[in-house]
Amino acid sequence: MGYVCLILVAAALAMDSFAMSAHKGLIREQRGRKIAMACAFWFGLCQASMVLCGFLIGKLISLVHEFNSYVWVPCAALGIAGAYMIWESLTTHVPPEGDGIDAVSMVGPAIATSCDALLVGLLFVNESAGVVITGLLAIALVTALLSIFGVWLGRRKGTRYNGIVQVIGGVVLFLLGVEKLLENLDVIKFTL
Repeated sequence: MGYVCLILVAAALAMDSFAMSAHKGLIREQRGRKIAMACAFWFGLCQASMVLCGFLIGKLISLVHEFNSYVWVPCAALGIAGAYMIWESLTTHVPPEGDGIDAVSMVGPAIATSCDALLVGLLFVNESAGVVITGLLAIALVTALLSIFGVWLGRRKGTRYNGIVQVIGGVVLFLLGVEKLLENLDVIKFTL
């Protein structure tokens, strides 16, 4: 997996966290920095943790059966995660919630926004340990940075762009799944 693909996956995964952070920034009038740091920490941690869980599940499957024979699994996982993200952005509206930024208030939204990352973890099964660690760090860092930006944008512009941002993230994940499938089928020869 190339660095461009890795950054695109990280940015696409972070779009849900960006939208939730914008919402958190909107409902909190005070303490913008505390909100931004809480969103960055919890959303970044949960995204990377879910990717790690998906990777470990894929490794367990590969112990039972050769994972290489399932080249379509990571491709389908990216496609499903992208389609789910698009569907979620078109059907789900963020309900009004409490304005807490403590651990209890942040864990639920952080897990909810990182469910698609579980599927993306399957992408890393056949990668080296260095790529996996780099991927986890990139996903956590990009999610944290986009969460901080989401809080800032939510405080300034509201949440009017959240649906568009989630659709873009879903389309990127879906297209990366198609690219990975075409690459595994030797239809295209380059790696992003």
